[in-house]
Amino acid sequence: MKNSLLTLLLLLVACNSQRIINQDKYIVFDNINIIDVINGGIIENQTVVIKDSIIDFIGTEWKSPPNSKINRINGFHKYLIPGLWDMHFHLSWEKGNDSLLFPALFANGITGIRDMGGDLEIQNKIKEANKIRPEIYGAGPIIDGNPPVMYDFSIPVDTHTDISKLLDSITNLGSDFIKTYSLIKYSELKKIADYTKRNNITFAGHLSEYIDPEVSINLGQKSIEHLNRLDEIWATDSTRIYGIAEIMIKNGTWLCPTLDIYYNKMKMRDTSIFENKYENYIHPILAKEWNKSRENAISKKDSLYWQKKEQEFNRNSRLVYFLQKKGVNILAGSDFAGMPYVYPGIGLIKELKLLNKAGLSNLEVIQTATINPAKYFSISNNFGSVTVGKFADLVVLNENPLTEIGNIEAIELVIKKGEIVINTTAIIGSRK
Repeated sequence: MKNSLLTLLLLLVACNSQRIINQDKYIVFDNINIIDVINGGIIENQTVVIKDSIIDFIGTEWKSPPNSKINRINGFHKYLIPGLWDMHFHLSWEKGNDSLLFPALFANGITGIRDMGGDLEIQNKIKEANKIRPEIYGAGPIIDGNPPVMYDFSIPVDTHTDISKLLDSITNLGSDFIKTYSLIKYSELKKIADYTKRNNITFAGHLSEYIDPEVSINLGQKSIEHLNRLDEIWATDSTRIYGIAEIMIKNGTWLCPTLDIYYNKMKMRDTSIFENKYENYIHPILAKEWNKSRENAISKKDSLYWQKKEQEFNRNSRLVYFLQKKGVNILAGSDFAGMPYVYPGIGLIKELKLLNKAGLSNLEVIQTATINPAKYFSISNNFGSVTVGKFADLVVLNENPLTEIGNIEAIELVIKKGEIVINTTAIIGSRK
């Protein structure tokens, strides 16, 4: 009898423990306003339910299931947007960048990045070491001409290079796409284009100084980074830009303009480029490089030089607006670690504001960092909008970003795959 009773008690404990272990975890937002990044507008006063890592329900009536762990949050007068993507970021160039940079990224609502050149071994270790982290799509080393623009994380190629063997080694190490750079020649780019088509991957990067933009686009370049080459053509032969825009649209070529780098070139002498509360997130190597760049800028006394930089920025802003209105798809990217005084996280927010000043509507700006990246990577089934069935990569705002783009900074919560990862006011400035 005693043995039977003991067995029954053990079974009850085991069942109860199993029930606790198998509890579904929910986050429920009541009466929250959803920013519809696909169709525009606001879906008001919705109940949004996150089950584990997935958006499980959106509607007005939801019944909580039994034996569930539920975190209910009052969403009244708050706004829900998808997590943001920084589509031009350099993460994997130094060990420890994950612990240094991820807090600043999350604090600004960034839940995904495109790593545009770095060390694949570092990138792989970062992915393995962080259960909760931004999504990372990375290129690995940059492929450039011989000699390259820079040797750090670049592989120079020429007619003697076995392109297929090189790209096999890069993709086998985990590269998600191939990045090409400014001094590559046509014969090598053609081989890269052929390889990527055969292997169902993509290449993206700078327009080469040796190849007409129309040629690179027709070879299949997935995205154009910055406005190099395009800005020169825009300044001297604007009618040619019409043709380039049409070819980009036809080939599905995206533009990641990084307007903030042209803004910083214009303002390099000005203390307005400083983001003091982000200084502790900058690696000493970068800080040293940035100081040298600013010292060099301050030494330039020619007022015509600075007028030219201002003209270039204004002209590039008009170019981005023109291309976007023609139908070219735009991606938001900051070029952190590629340009002095582009700070992690807040650099993307600055880029979004500059795109808005260039003429993009608030909705169009938000799209450049949400649904557009998801479409670019062909992952819109899982990311990019507040939709049932997608991963719960979400940002809760206290103000409406459709009325003022600066409200995208009014962050209350950031959620990465169902985990509340950040409270902005608790993290920024706290790093020692």
